[in-house]
Amino acid sequence: MAAEARSAPAPKTSGMNRKTLEALTGYLYVSPWIILSIIFTFGAMLYVLYLSFTDLKLLNTPQLIGFDNYVRVLTPFAWPWETWVHPEKSFFWNAVWNTVIYAAVVTFCQTWLALILAVILNAKLIGKQFFRIGWYIPSVTSSVVISLIFIWIFQKEGVLNYTLVTLFGWAGFQPIGWLTDAAAHSALPALMLLNISTTAPTFMLYFLAALQDVPEEIYEAASLDGCVGVQRFFKITVPMLRPIIFLVVVLGTIGTLQIFDQAYIMTAGGPLHQTETINYLIYTSAFTNFDMAYASAMAFVLFVLIFSLFLVQNRMLGGSNTGQ
Repeated sequence: MAAEARSAPAPKTSGMNRKTLEALTGYLYVSPWIILSIIFTFGAMLYVLYLSFTDLKLLNTPQLIGFDNYVRVLTPFAWPWETWVHPEKSFFWNAVWNTVIYAAVVTFCQTWLALILAVILNAKLIGKQFFRIGWYIPSVTSSVVISLIFIWIFQKEGVLNYTLVTLFGWAGFQPIGWLTDAAAHSALPALMLLNISTTAPTFMLYFLAALQDVPEEIYEAASLDGCVGVQRFFKITVPMLRPIIFLVVVLGTIGTLQIFDQAYIMTAGGPLHQTETINYLIYTSAFTNFDMAYASAMAFVLFVLIFSLFLVQNRMLGGSNTGQ
């Protein structure tokens, strides 16, 4: 009887206690991140949502005013007297248009450029380590520094115009102020070129890591079936990288819709509001016009826009078909 007592299995409650203890230990380790996220992410979002329903300017005590700020934001056009009182109101939909066009062009171009660069660097090339480092350096440089460098490049007497005049002067090309010439409508494309060239190398590393995980046997089998070259790229490589493409597109869209620093440093929203983005308008409304409540409403509209686009992208590129 004593031997049977010693060999009896331990009560199940001890196992449950051990699992509970392990779970609590895990939560304890991640608790700093959870607490900081609750306070500075979700807490801040809820506070901004609350402010968007108030009349907070700068130092006044906020009072609830309902959906007035959202009506101001979403009204397509402002009456003349409203434009005088709230000049930023007539520019909101222009900022939405600028931001969406910028996000669509930059996300598309930087995704494909990053994928092409990754495919090139994944091949057996001499000196590919040098090119990896060379292409990636702009991505780890401060956006402020990069913006100042590109201001010099885009000047009327800058490197870009000098190069274009040298190459196409015979065709009558004349230097333009890429960031200042409103008639040329070149300021927003210049910001696009800056972002594409500095962000694509980061996503290139994502694709490069994914390409190195693709089994070589798949390419060998495709070669036996006559699938080579460009055909292999679109029928084998791109479908195999679909989860990473989804990740890159989502990250690129979120980042481009929140563009601020380049527009602030390089153009200040100009010329003639051609590079005024939603984030830049939020900044000027909050810290120039001191209309915190209106800026909060625009910030929440931007959040809804980003989240809606994420759902669309998840439907088209992600979901249950991601791994196929």
